[in-house]
Amino acid sequence: MNGGKLLMMINFFPPAAGGGVYRPLSFVRHLSSLGWRITVITPRPGEFWINDPDLERMVPPEVRVIRTRSLSGQRFLGGMRRGAAGSRRSSPRFGALRRLGEFFLLPDTYVGWAPFAFRAASALCRSERFDAIYSTSPPDSTHMAAMAAARRFSIPWVADFRDPWISLYLRKPPTRAHEWLHRRMERSVAAADRVVVATSWQKSAMEERHPGCRVEHIPNGFDEDDFDGPAPRGDGGSIFTVLHCGMLTLGRTSGSFLRGLSLLAARRPELRDGIRVVFLGARESANEEWVSKLGLGDMVRFEDGIPHRECVRLERESSALLLIKHDDERYAGLIPGKLFEYIGARRPVMAVVADGEAAGIIRRERRGEVVSHGDTEGIASAIERMYDLHREGRLSEAYSLGELPAYSRREAAASLDRLLRGMAGPKEGRA
Repeated sequence: MNGGKLLMMINFFPPAAGGGVYRPLSFVRHLSSLGWRITVITPRPGEFWINDPDLERMVPPEVRVIRTRSLSGQRFLGGMRRGAAGSRRSSPRFGALRRLGEFFLLPDTYVGWAPFAFRAASALCRSERFDAIYSTSPPDSTHMAAMAAARRFSIPWVADFRDPWISLYLRKPPTRAHEWLHRRMERSVAAADRVVVATSWQKSAMEERHPGCRVEHIPNGFDEDDFDGPAPRGDGGSIFTVLHCGMLTLGRTSGSFLRGLSLLAARRPELRDGIRVVFLGARESANEEWVSKLGLGDMVRFEDGIPHRECVRLERESSALLLIKHDDERYAGLIPGKLFEYIGARRPVMAVVADGEAAGIIRRERRGEVVSHGDTEGIASAIERMYDLHREGRLSEAYSLGELPAYSRREAAASLDRLLRGMAGPKEGRA
């Protein structure tokens, strides 16, 4: 059945990479296969500091992609990073620049793309009729551009929040005036025809903050196509390999895990020859500094980002997969998208996270170990327990690593398809 014409406004889109890319990219892929004729508006390459040109092959050829100019603060920062070491950026310098950007750029440092996105959307909407507009955040400024287009051309609009409004709930606004402006902008976006959120916690929070908000919970997931074929066993052998795939940011760091690993190495020095930890992807420079200070250079290494398909292969071949969440109660209700990819890889998860939905999934599904950031002894014990199970060849048996189709992105896209059809209705034969 023809799903009609859908205009999607997406800031993070291939060749950009990172956790924020995969959910909207999967919606583009699966909605296209469900009959939607899709146009994506996105910035020209260079808007984000992580790139994977290989991801562009995942965009269906029938999807029209319109790339616009941008004057965002992030593009400026990206220019300053040229010549830096691979996927690493300076923690102190970036922190200072981000604080400066949050003071002068609202709602976020990507706001310089919004006028170009709105202009491109307006040009399209004058020449053809779209049945719905979809926007996704972060960055929250994308919703502001979509809202302007939806209102001007009277088109049903879906605002997809992968995370809550960043500068209200995940970071502290620099002044009360900033907070008032952010609340006003969030309230305007909450009035979209439909609001979509990725966690049940966020659904409850939106309904409480904005009575009357029409909000739907569509969880994140993994793409089954990434995990075709039998899952290799990561048990046995002399080396226990722990892999972390993804970004290490100012708020999500390796520090707690590294302190636990250091404690274990001091208690059982012989494990230095049997454990290897790899952090793969973009990171702040502070993470490598901790490795040096803790004397873990023989056990831990950092590598720059690689194509997503190669990352998935390494995930499937590793003994265990490391998940790290922010050590901040404001992030308790968030579920890292990487968790679902780890579920798809079907390897045990070592999660350094606070109690919340992510911890609940791992415990409920028996996918691995959960330890809080402040529990250095608990982290050391969890690593030791997994290491011993690995050496005994019982690591996979100790956890439930079966398929969990309820967390597939195909199911998530099917939910969004039903929502869109209910809003706009299928438009058979529309030009």
